[in-house]
Amino acid sequence: MEIRETGDPLEEIGADTLVLFHLEDEPSPRGRLGQVDWILCGAVSRLRARGKFAGERGATALLSPNGKLKAEKVLVVGLGRQADLSMVALYRLSYQTAQTILHLGGTRVALEPPFRAFPREAPIRMQQAFLEGFLAELERGRPGTPFSITLLSHPNGG
Repeated sequence: MEIRETGDPLEEIGADTLVLFHLEDEPSPRGRLGQVDWILCGAVSRLRARGKFAGERGATALLSPNGKLKAEKVLVVGLGRQADLSMVALYRLSYQTAQTILHLGGTRVALEPPFRAFPREAPIRMQQAFLEGFLAELERGRPGTPFSITLLSHPNGG
């Protein structure tokens, strides 16, 4: 399994699937998800307005960037409400996210760990906690598959 970190612009990151996270209690997409929402002409915001996806824990939305990004698909995973999040909940979500990736197929994944959801945690601790479950589930689901994981670095470099 190859793992690398990048601070490259979203539009330049090639992947089968780009994974981003959305908090239920954020009324509109923010951070990198907000940027993707803007690039995709409000696709995530429209799903929320129609009651189709609001960031509920474990809910997912799969978007097609239609050539606006190098990633072939964008998977948005709901985190639920920030007050309900814990490191245990994050670990469970990492497994569920990996299971969704396995179902979608492909081996090149770019993702931003849900830094925004854990503002009091050190970004490296958050990233490690997420990756522990995520990578274990990928390996369990497709042993020996040469996955390529691109981690989007913390927005503040920390």
